[in-house]
Amino acid sequence: MLDPATLYQVDADLPDLQSPVLIQALDGFVDAGQVRHLVREHLLQSSTAQVVARFDIDQLLDYRARRPLLTFVEDTWTTYDQPTLDVVALADLRGTPYLLLSGPEPDTQWDRFAEAVRQVVERLGVRLTVGLNAIPMGVPHTRPIGLTAHGTRPEIVPPSEHWISTVQVPASAGNLLEYRLGQAGHDAIGFAVHVPHYVAQMTFAPAA
Repeated sequence: MLDPATLYQVDADLPDLQSPVLIQALDGFVDAGQVRHLVREHLLQSSTAQVVARFDIDQLLDYRARRPLLTFVEDTWTTYDQPTLDVVALADLRGTPYLLLSGPEPDTQWDRFAEAVRQVVERLGVRLTVGLNAIPMGVPHTRPIGLTAHGTRPEIVPPSEHWISTVQVPASAGNLLEYRLGQAGHDAIGFAVHVPHYVAQMTFAPAA
């Protein structure tokens, strides 16, 4: 593995973060109903954001698989939608600082990225990392919204209904990050909202 410390840069002028919580909300994995996207945009619009750490996106993104947008007007390129993968400092309504990790899920170097995030977590004094997910569930929209909570220690996981025992699913960088932080002795939890996604089965009478 290449040195994870060369994958990111922490701002030299850090605010007083007071042992913050880090919310990680990476794009690229399942996001039913765009719940994660909407939550992230709400957080970014609710407070002034200050970038405190930036990852080298050129080492992590497959541009040909997820091409950024260029805007062309009449006879010139006017804007480029530059992808970024940042940790920003925000504040809640009471003025308590917290951090948000957002941007495209890395296409490559997941373990190096997870180790880099661990280093950032330790450098910024993060006490808890919280992951956000939204998964489609085959239930009617009239059902109450379900929630799966998970974490690196049973003591920190909020109560939730255990709707499944053991399952293997395609990995995501965010879930791997929770797993690696737990291996390193850091507290991390995640929440997956069950978004109703029900398609009624239609039955047809046989032709006479």
